[in-house]
Amino acid sequence: MKSGFRSEEEGQTSDVIVYQIIGSEDQTLPYSLTIIDTPGLGGTSGVEHDVKTNQQLLELFQSREGVHELHAVGLVMKESENQPSDRLKYIFDSLMSLFGKNLEKSIIALITHSNGRSPKNVLQLLESANIKCAENEMNQPVHFLFNNCQDEDRTEDTELSIEHAWRVTQRGMTQFTAFLDKSSPLQLEAMLEEQREQIRLTACIQNLKDRIRFTELKQRDINEAKEALCKYESQIKKDQKFIIDILEVYKEVEGITNPMCKLGFEAAICCLVCQENCHYPGCTKVLTPQQCEVMREGKCTSCTRKCPAAAHVKQNWKYVIRTKKDQKTKKAIQQKYDQNQTMSLNKLSLSQSLENEMKHLTAEKSQLVDEAYRHFIKLEQITQNEDSVSAYVHLDFLMKKMKDKGHQGKLRELQEIDSRMDERTRAELQHRRESVSTKHEDLISASVLIQPGPPAVYQLRTKKKMFGSLSRRTVGEKDKTKTNKTILLVGETGTGKSTLINALFNHTMGVKFEDEVWFQVVEEEEKNSQTESRTSDVIVYQIFGFEGQTLPYSLTIIDTPGFGSTRGSQEDVLVSQRLFDLFRSEEGVHEIHAVGLVMKASMNRVNERLKYIFDSVMSLFGKDLEKNIVALITHSNGNPPINVLQALEAAGIQCAKDEKNQPVYFLFDNQQKTQRGSTEINKIGSKYSWDFSNEHMGCLTDFLENSNSQPLITTVEVLKKRIRLKACTQNLQERIKLIELKQTEIKQIQEALSKHEEEMKKSEKLTVEVDEVYKDTEDIKGGMWGLVFFEAAVTCPICEENCHYPGCTMAWKPSHCEVMKRGRCTVCTKKCPASDHVKENWKYVTKTRKVQKTMEDVKQKYEKSRAEHENKSSLLENLELEAKQLTTEKSQLLDEAYQHVIRLEQIALKVNSLSTSAHLNFLIEKMKENGDTEKVQILEALKSRMS
Repeated sequence: MKSGFRSEEEGQTSDVIVYQIIGSEDQTLPYSLTIIDTPGLGGTSGVEHDVKTNQQLLELFQSREGVHELHAVGLVMKESENQPSDRLKYIFDSLMSLFGKNLEKSIIALITHSNGRSPKNVLQLLESANIKCAENEMNQPVHFLFNNCQDEDRTEDTELSIEHAWRVTQRGMTQFTAFLDKSSPLQLEAMLEEQREQIRLTACIQNLKDRIRFTELKQRDINEAKEALCKYESQIKKDQKFIIDILEVYKEVEGITNPMCKLGFEAAICCLVCQENCHYPGCTKVLTPQQCEVMREGKCTSCTRKCPAAAHVKQNWKYVIRTKKDQKTKKAIQQKYDQNQTMSLNKLSLSQSLENEMKHLTAEKSQLVDEAYRHFIKLEQITQNEDSVSAYVHLDFLMKKMKDKGHQGKLRELQEIDSRMDERTRAELQHRRESVSTKHEDLISASVLIQPGPPAVYQLRTKKKMFGSLSRRTVGEKDKTKTNKTILLVGETGTGKSTLINALFNHTMGVKFEDEVWFQVVEEEEKNSQTESRTSDVIVYQIFGFEGQTLPYSLTIIDTPGFGSTRGSQEDVLVSQRLFDLFRSEEGVHEIHAVGLVMKASMNRVNERLKYIFDSVMSLFGKDLEKNIVALITHSNGNPPINVLQALEAAGIQCAKDEKNQPVYFLFDNQQKTQRGSTEINKIGSKYSWDFSNEHMGCLTDFLENSNSQPLITTVEVLKKRIRLKACTQNLQERIKLIELKQTEIKQIQEALSKHEEEMKKSEKLTVEVDEVYKDTEDIKGGMWGLVFFEAAVTCPICEENCHYPGCTMAWKPSHCEVMKRGRCTVCTKKCPASDHVKENWKYVTKTRKVQKTMEDVKQKYEKSRAEHENKSSLLENLELEAKQLTTEKSQLLDEAYQHVIRLEQIALKVNSLSTSAHLNFLIEKMKENGDTEKVQILEALKSRMS
């Protein structure tokens, strides 16, 4: 009797085959023989092929014409096996998971290609792999030896070896058939019920996972609706018909492209009432839903309502969860969630409706997770090994959900099951994923389709979090035990940074060309003009949960706006400040593994704008980061980027070097999401493009893996120094302005003394008009951003000076401000303690006012001793002395700023940035006025190197 077929393309049996040997009883054996041959489990066909084999065995045992008892299960191994490979262990576990635990005494080892000697290696293999078998009187696995050479041609040279092979095989076969003769038959009725229960539980858990996912996406929709309503609250108040973009999760049907469906009856059992998949994958050769294992007493054990079998269909399609963008008014959103409420006398507000719906979904999800947990524990109890396919594929999912719920007891129980799993089996099963069509289903269901395929392009919905003006977008959940790598991307507007980030994400999660899908993690923003950059701010992308699939680490990508964009150099300075905020924030980034300079392959010279981009960013980092800077060349055709490398060298761009002393670079063509043509030539071109970029992406991720992290201690020092420099220079300019205004006031008094010398001899009541200098306060824009940022001015009431404004964003109080060092201010005149400072939404301003002063007033202000009150000349001397003191103070302030610039140049790769350039120009001008030729030459040389 045969059941199944042999594939011509595969070197292994592709279906279950039953061989029956009848009519030879009492000739050699006292019984007839039935042999069940299974496909090579763990082969190249994948996990679904193994599930199919398990199903076919069950159908064989269930069939009226099938097999209803077993005497032995033979594990066939080569004698040369000396260590349990991942595949071999997987084969054993998959087979044993089919049978109840009472089958253990019937499992034996059949060792092929044997020379007749004791198979010590194989026996040690079985022990180390914890393979559970029948044991002999020596407590060893029961085993029989076979040579497999009986059918070879006999020659004079092979005669002896073939005779030996016959003796080995005959002895093994005699022992084996004797074992069968003595074995008690295992009735399969109990085992069949266990198998049916196993299938039911597996189908139920898969159904519950789908329902949990659907519930979570509904919760996401509510949260996004809340955020949108809050964001547009003022517009909605003005216009009740104001349209809001929201997300909506829904279900649709999708054809099953799995090759298994070609056999005719293998499809999905679906409930039309609940719109759920009740048994998929795994339902094989039943003709109707009524015959499916998930049905019990005419009702489904899987779907939500436990509907009658008659409400189900078996077709070559399944239900899938999808997300779409929709536009609704506030009233339409209210109507949607009102339908979900129970009848109430009091009409609830929209916020109450959303809150109630969220509570309902949370309770529903909790129930579903608990139900899935109970099914899993029961499933684990009835399988032979805890690491069987049916149990393992759900374990990680349940552990995560129990962790989310805070169910420590259940989580520990699941973790204990996980710890008992053999690492080799875990690695093999991790490598052998389910079919391509379902591999990315969770991501697809939560994403919005923006372009049909192939490849189908989906906009991924990330978890967004703002901390201050910075944005973090996260995919997956962080595992603190796993390694993380960080890369910072910088480049001119339009070089393709966003496309590169998307490519990094797809590579990280293992998207392949054959998947015909592409994910965009960077959201496409609407441009106010065609000349603006796509990226609007510093954004941190975190990619978790895919460790071990393509990369051994998770990935953090820092995306910066296109430096040198049309928004101007002031925006570039702001980006530098925000990078500093990112590096020193508790929630920010504290180490970096690579800085990617993104350039187009068509670039043949580093123009002033591009040079400014690189120098502006590299000026943020200490010299110890140089070996981590690489060139990422986009829009490449694969040819060596000779022009780009020459341009980098000519511009003096400092970066990592390869063994040829050339800049380290990687090439990308930015075409992965381009629609693939239908012709063979187009398909070949698309595949080449994909493979080319994917190969270089692999090289880049290898570079990241081997790169030593650079803690941002030096970088933070550079950035703090820049902030202090900027704050000191700003304070310096204000103090110099004050000094120059005081000098003007003194000059006015001196001129009045000369002009009215005779009148003053007669009367000290004579008045003169002067521009009196004074300090006032002025309100500024600022305030708190979330829990991290507080923009205001740090001021010193003692010195009446602004110590840090603008730019103080993260310090909640003056003692935390960057201008404070060892508890004292590095900026204000008297270097006052931090405790003497305040941080408020106002600043000091220097003003002048016209006043009338008598000579007596002037004397009281400028004369130093009572004896000089009668002497007009002493007043002039005091005025001159005051002017000299102001000049000296001005010179000291200039020297202080000069030392800041020199220190910054010593610790930074580059000092070229807008703020540094502005400070240099100011210092050069003032040093020239001061006559300090040597320092002017040094500053001008520094400025020359920058240009």
